Amino acid sequence: MVPITYNDRIHVLIVSNDPGMRRMMDQGLAELGYETYTASDGEAALATFKHRRIDVVVTTADLPGMNGIQLSRTVSRIHPDVPAIIMCQRPEPGQVAQALSSGAADLVSEHVSPEEMESIIQRNLDRKAAAALRVASDRAEVLFKAIRAVTAAIDAKSHYAAKHSTSITHLSLMIGRRLGLSREKLLTLELAAQLHDIGKIGTPDSVLTKPDTLSDEEWVDVLKHPALGSAFLAPVPELAEVAAIVRHHHEHYAGTGYPDGLQAEAIPLLSRIIAVADAYDAMTSERPYRRAMTYEQAFEELRRHSGTQFDRSIVDHLIAGIRESSVERKAA
Repeated sequence: MVPITYNDRIHVLIVSNDPGMRRMMDQGLAELGYETYTASDGEAALATFKHRRIDVVVTTADLPGMNGIQLSRTVSRIHPDVPAIIMCQRPEPGQVAQALSSGAADLVSEHVSPEEMESIIQRNLDRKAAAALRVASDRAEVLFKAIRAVTAAIDAKSHYAAKHSTSITHLSLMIGRRLGLSREKLLTLELAAQLHDIGKIGTPDSVLTKPDTLSDEEWVDVLKHPALGSAFLAPVPELAEVAAIVRHHHEHYAGTGYPDGLQAEAIPLLSRIIAVADAYDAMTSERPYRRAMTYEQAFEELRRHSGTQFDRSIVDHLIAGIRESSVERKAA
């Protein structure tokens, strides 16, 4: 049976400059129940990531321009939660070592059938799932304590952001529960929300503590923090998915965000959740250069940017959740 991700089919990107190979793997995996996309080279493959949600990359080693190993290295850096499977004519020990060191999840023969590839895909998805589950082991509480200490240090760099990470985590989990996320996904969401601004460790204090609007040059420093935060986390295998979520929490639904200009469902679901929670908390918090909005004013802003900056369904869940909480508090 084909595995399920977010109550949907697995999305596989097939990359090869051989039309026959692309067609055979595309048709075979589609018949097995996968959602498939194809690209003829590495550049086209990376462009696909901006518009589509991709769960697995299957690429031949011999590509024009950017080869399969270079592509897997780039995917591993930008999307560390997505396994890249490289196919070559005769995998040799030296090639295996080179591929795995590049960030590839697996190296297999080009002669595998779609049915054999299904088992390989499942094996690599299971490995990623096992790494995520390890976060929920006995070490999780120690990890959370360390994360809370780090996020407290980030928030302390600017007294305007005090308790920001805690607030974002609370709002994100509220949305996640309303969406019916599993316990494992909620744990990943909690980690990512706590760590979403970890990249601001590299932002100058003069920028974080500035009591006025930022200059264009200062904004450049701020815009670096999602990619920088992801780079901090990606080397830890258990935090690969968290790293990808952190990297993409400032992407916009219409593709106008940063750092990669991802669009719609190509943006990880948990990143989309954090983006809405982050924006709501920012709008309803006091700043020296503006007053905090009321929650109704913030709701109106979120609705106004739904479908362009934010995922409309997530905005709806945040608004409904906050209103329900308000009603419950008044009734208590």
